[in-house]
Amino acid sequence: MNNRLQQQESAQAGHSQQSDTRTTKAFENAEEVIRADREQTAVPDSLGNRIADSLSREPQATAPKSWWQRLFGG
Repeated sequence: MNNRLQQQESAQAGHSQQSDTRTTKAFENAEEVIRADREQTAVPDSLGNRIADSLSREPQATAPKSWWQRLFGG
């Protein structure tokens, strides 16, 4: 009877040790949390396609005119 009790206690102790071995990571700021999450999370293909389509419809940015082109209408 005593042997059975010791086996149960040792099994419970082993189980609690396994659950306590979780790793935690401390982050300096919110940006690091977002970067870590981004590395672990895959973007769904449907979302990637929607973003690519939306970006292709955006007007292309032009280089700003220099001050003399704005002044003389060039």
